[in-house]
Amino acid sequence: MRHILRTLFNSDFFKESQGKKVKSPTELVTGILKLIGTYQRPDPGMGKYSGATTLMGQKLLDPPTVEGWHTGREWVDGGTLTERVNFAVREVSDASRPGIGEIIDRLKAEGRSLAPDEFVEKCLDLAGPMTVSDTTRESLSKFAESGGDLDLSADNGSEESTDRVIQMLQLIVASREYQFA
Repeated sequence: MRHILRTLFNSDFFKESQGKKVKSPTELVTGILKLIGTYQRPDPGMGKYSGATTLMGQKLLDPPTVEGWHTGREWVDGGTLTERVNFAVREVSDASRPGIGEIIDRLKAEGRSLAPDEFVEKCLDLAGPMTVSDTTRESLSKFAESGGDLDLSADNGSEESTDRVIQMLQLIVASREYQFA
């Protein structure tokens, strides 16, 4: 089995397929929940996420046909794209979420200020890791540069820096690349 998986994961077909498939609403919601670190196991309150996938076009346990769910661009239209982005941005906006706190702690652990380009790279790595287009990277860099170096040290008002990290994560999850698997 190991040999088969190694061959598959090293194949050109597998490498070229990255970023070609739109995440289903369930994949998107699950990825966001993993990122924010909540609901590591079934818990009360998880039901609200079923409603979120329904708003994005995927009613859980009720596929449109016996063939199952569509894969691809059917998941994205004007309304569902807005709902997908709003959901992702809303969920990563709370620094008290365990996963967001962990990202902030990992950035603090650098023990130094991060230049704007480093800030972008670290956040992309911690949110994914993910590869983004030059246009997306340019937009993220522009945001990072607008605030200068990121300093999460306790003596330099880390609340403002924490807000910048959250805003960067919001931009990342709102990006085109985050919507694709």
